[in-house]
Amino acid sequence: MFDRFATELNALDPSVMGPAGRRDAAVGVKRVRAALDAFEARLLKAAADRSADGCAKTGIELMRTAGGCSQREARRRSHRAEALAEMPAVAGALAEGAITAEHADALVRAAQATSAEAVDADPSLLERAKSMPADLAAREVTDWTCRHQSMEDREAKFRRQRAMRSHRAWIGGDGMVNFRTRLDPVTGAQARAVFDDISNRLYQLDGGRDGKPDQARTWDQRNADAFAAALGINPVPGSGHNGGEFSGIGQHPAAKPVSKDPSRETAAPAGRDTPALSLRNQILVIAHSDAITGADPLARCEIPGAGPIPSSELERLACQADIFGALFSRDGLPLWHGRRVRTVSPQQWRMLVARDRGCVLCAASPSYCHAHHIVAWTAPSKGPTDIDNLALVCNRHHHHIHQHDLTLTRGPDGQWTAGALGQPRTAGARRRPDRTSAGNSRIPAVGLEA
Repeated sequence: MFDRFATELNALDPSVMGPAGRRDAAVGVKRVRAALDAFEARLLKAAADRSADGCAKTGIELMRTAGGCSQREARRRSHRAEALAEMPAVAGALAEGAITAEHADALVRAAQATSAEAVDADPSLLERAKSMPADLAAREVTDWTCRHQSMEDREAKFRRQRAMRSHRAWIGGDGMVNFRTRLDPVTGAQARAVFDDISNRLYQLDGGRDGKPDQARTWDQRNADAFAAALGINPVPGSGHNGGEFSGIGQHPAAKPVSKDPSRETAAPAGRDTPALSLRNQILVIAHSDAITGADPLARCEIPGAGPIPSSELERLACQADIFGALFSRDGLPLWHGRRVRTVSPQQWRMLVARDRGCVLCAASPSYCHAHHIVAWTAPSKGPTDIDNLALVCNRHHHHIHQHDLTLTRGPDGQWTAGALGQPRTAGARRRPDRTSAGNSRIPAVGLEA
């Protein structure tokens, strides 16, 4: 059977397929790969059950020797097999090709944090996972997990993550010095904000998109230089409050909070809405008002791009943060600018992060995103710079949308799409989007800028 399948599959020529044929083939690949992953899970579980001591190591060795996997990958697949054996609904969806192994792994992580019974008994969670790509589904599953965890479990998880922090340095066989660092979500988000901000400054110094590829640093090289600059090894010009240099992470603007009392700040930025750290790389803690007041300790409280945080970390960060109240309404902050300006205001950016939490198409971190006008600001569309005409999209998808002249739309289920790949948007799609469908909901939230 496997021989016949491999022979027939290898005989197909994708180069002669049209767009519809390639799409159908991609859907077929998804179904077949998912079915193989589901069968592999049953195979590993059977191997473990049939072993002399019922140990999963038998399945791991089977995948290493016969399946050709590495020890690490074989262990991961064996773990998935054990979990799916207790979640028949998820296993069935994988076997049918309704979800992929990435979806299944996200649901397995949710089962670890709660219980396999809770995950498998919630059909709405599985249906949501089926309806979206794995990266967006993982975020949905994380939200579900937080809603089904007690505050004690959330605090305990953070303490475990904090206890697992580590940093190693070693010299490789090529003489290069290597670092491996693991941080809890809050500390990691703060460190990442510093590195990303410096890396972006280096990108601009290299000429940005107009820089010459043969003379500009690569992505990895810029990140390495940003790491060295944050440690104070290499200064970065034009990064200080007054356009000068800074040297060392202790002198970087992100290393200390901006006080709400300007008189206490020796090098305070000029105004709350013009922080020294670029707006895109600020740390935003998005917390529901019930989480602030304590009315609902399990209400939304997270760092977009890093994940949920416990109330203890919220309280700690709130002591050193600027607090912004936000209401998605015309009666709240000035989130509707019409045609007066093209670029988003700091208030709008914070609200986009609170609403979209990252790229609406792939869930990329807000620090890698742009505010995209759903109806183009330029003529002939002349879309407004209003919160309901804006959405966060990552750099890659932003270029893709404009390069292919696509329209970003949001369906009744809240899912965002950029039209069919390569499908030009129609004139009818250029109308001003409906405020109710574009995310204009009244969500009480407080943003903590740490």
